[in-house]
Amino acid sequence: MMTMTARGKIRILVVEDDALVASYIQEVLQESGYDVSGFASTGSEALALAEEARPDLALVDIRLAGPMDGIEVACELRSRFSVSSIFLTGLYDTATVERAQIAAPLGFLQKPFRPSQVFNALEQALSRTGGG
Repeated sequence: MMTMTARGKIRILVVEDDALVASYIQEVLQESGYDVSGFASTGSEALALAEEARPDLALVDIRLAGPMDGIEVACELRSRFSVSSIFLTGLYDTATVERAQIAAPLGFLQKPFRPSQVFNALEQALSRTGGG
């Protein structure tokens, strides 16, 4: 299990505007040995949290309430904090996936997902970034 970095547990920022989904993700991440560095339900919250918590990775819902969608948030996280993202989405259509590529995501998790899918997506992402 690759849940450690040189400085401890992998810290993951969760950007999800559905409280039930966010709570479920937190449970899965903690059971898998990851550290949840915070929850954001909007783009501005996510960027403020990233600046404060400096996560290693972000799980970002593509559809968020507010002026920024998850793709814009992921682009900002990458450019401002060098934080890569895995997208969470209920819409896995070609147009969305193509547009999402501008954020250079490390993967996609289609809702609804099982704990094993979350864990596998994180492990694959970390193996690509050299984390863990």
